[in-house]
Amino acid sequence: MQNYKYTARDDFGKVARGTMFADDEQDLANKISNLGYYLVRAEVIAATSKISSKSFRLKPRDILNTTIHLSTLLGAGVPLIRGLIDLARDAEKESIQRVLNDLRYRVDSGSSLKEALAFHPGSFPKLYVAIVGAGEATGKLSACLEDLANFLEWQMELKAKVKEAATYPIILFCAMLAVVSLLVIKVIPVFEPIFKEAGAALPLPTQIVLGVSHFLRNFWYIILGFFILLMAGYRTYNSTSRGKYRLDSLKLKLPLCGSLLRKVAIARFSHTFSLALKSGVPVLTALDIAGEVIGNSRLEQVVLKGREAVNRGEKIAESFQLSKEFPPLVVRMIGVGEQSGALVETMGKVNQFYDREVLAAVKKIFVLFEPIMIVVMGVVVGGIALSIFLPMFQLAQIVGG
Repeated sequence: MQNYKYTARDDFGKVARGTMFADDEQDLANKISNLGYYLVRAEVIAATSKISSKSFRLKPRDILNTTIHLSTLLGAGVPLIRGLIDLARDAEKESIQRVLNDLRYRVDSGSSLKEALAFHPGSFPKLYVAIVGAGEATGKLSACLEDLANFLEWQMELKAKVKEAATYPIILFCAMLAVVSLLVIKVIPVFEPIFKEAGAALPLPTQIVLGVSHFLRNFWYIILGFFILLMAGYRTYNSTSRGKYRLDSLKLKLPLCGSLLRKVAIARFSHTFSLALKSGVPVLTALDIAGEVIGNSRLEQVVLKGREAVNRGEKIAESFQLSKEFPPLVVRMIGVGEQSGALVETMGKVNQFYDREVLAAVKKIFVLFEPIMIVVMGVVVGGIALSIFLPMFQLAQIVGG
């Protein structure tokens, strides 16, 4: 799409000049014709606002607030361009102001809001653009924006819950690692000269701990390099489609966390698919978008196969059932929705169920991880302490004997 500077006339000879975005001159002529004019001259110009605003990427919270405010303004009867101008004027951040001004500029130049949003993929993903496009096509833009706001809010809450589930175990693990490192690097070396002066044979646990302490103090860079190479290898492998598929498959099989990741992915799919269908997006496009946001390439392949099945005239539920990756409840609900023609309503029920399931899974991880990490910490720290005290007990017996 290019930005054109044009000159046009109406049937009475009145001249109109301006700028407008269009795919080509024919598309430009059609847009101007819809306004009651015919194209006289057109010239491609540089879209300066596009270039200047492209570098800005809005944060999820900024997108949510903007969506809520724009939905409220449109619902109150404020025209779209006027609403964009008001939001840009009241924006607290320069990034929001620049993006909104760019959207207003493009809409004012003849583009639809969907086309304007498509120039900012870093801020407005494919789902957002598709929902807005459906809202414009059906004349229900305000309602679609309200649904989008609810979806974005749910997405942020889901992300917060997953972070909450991961934060506590990570803190416990880091605390355990810090304690063990302190014991091995600082405490053990204090006792090592005492053991050497005694000349007694050291127990096997003590020899192991001393060896580990010596290796960490003298060859720490090897361990650091190993972890750097491990992370680089993971990122490289994960960047390939084959590697990502295998790693995502492995993640789904992890104890405890695998179940949570599957439930989160299904919740993302059901919410996205439901929102897209409710807004009037075609089923094939809705499945395509839902597959992209599901967050797991193995499950994404299942959704894409379901899309192919629908394209062949088959049922989504049948394809999902063959994959055995989606729970029977989800498959049954989709099947019921397809048969009754109430797929949006049945997916809404799935949304409610998996919102509760994700919350329950997070709580379960909290309940189980705390005692597991405490036991592991106790065993490791206790083992190190025992390796120190064993030779001291031996020395005491020798001295006492």
